Amino acid sequence: MNKQPKLDVKLVSIGQIVPRLHYGVNSREWWIMRGDSKLEEGVFLYPIRVGWETVIEQNNRYFFMHITEGNENSEILPGYRCQSGSKFSDVETAPSYVITSLYQRIFSNSKTKFSGPLVLGWVNNELLEASLENIPFRAFAVKVDDIMIYITNISICGQKKTIKNYIASFTGEYKRKRALYVQKIQPDNCEISIHQKDHETIFFFGSTPTEAWQNVGYYKKYRGTQLFGLEHPMTRNTINEQRIPTCLPMFWDNECL
Repeated sequence: MNKQPKLDVKLVSIGQIVPRLHYGVNSREWWIMRGDSKLEEGVFLYPIRVGWETVIEQNNRYFFMHITEGNENSEILPGYRCQSGSKFSDVETAPSYVITSLYQRIFSNSKTKFSGPLVLGWVNNELLEASLENIPFRAFAVKVDDIMIYITNISICGQKKTIKNYIASFTGEYKRKRALYVQKIQPDNCEISIHQKDHETIFFFGSTPTEAWQNVGYYKKYRGTQLFGLEHPMTRNTINEQRIPTCLPMFWDNECL
């Protein structure tokens, strides 16, 4: 049986939040869900920070785990790399693979396997809390029936304290193929973009979430406000908490003041 060693994980670098990644179209890929959560009630997420680095000591060697922007398959998704001395892994999509493969390359007779999330500190409450440092908005996820909706940006601006920027996304099907639905509330309209592998992105617009979804023509059993996640109590509470007459510096370029 391959057993995982007991590890003492230390944080080397907290890294940074990158707005175009953590609050953009692919933002759901830059947040993780940890711990036991009642998904129907909604759950706050933790960011995958670019430059986040941890270290463990094993067999008298230090192994450093590092998160990068981009990996072997995508330049805009998280990448993971492991280093020990002068030896490096490739930048991969799976953290468990990079440290396990490098360790077994160095110790060729070993069959030890490592948990990437464990080595990254994602099961350590203290390190998870550290990952929340200086985040302008903490993403969260809510569930509508079997649809898991990630809400990764809410910006409230202006004297009327209305939503000026809002991003929610979920994975589903479009024309019998897997698709990512990215929903936005913008100053001028509501936008739904449908992303599928090897296909051009399709856009639908409307003056309201309901109108935008009517134009899409899918998921007709739901109200547009449901699919946007706007009816969930966690979303409503978060919007109410954000109703302040200022914008964070990260969103000054939205011209909503």
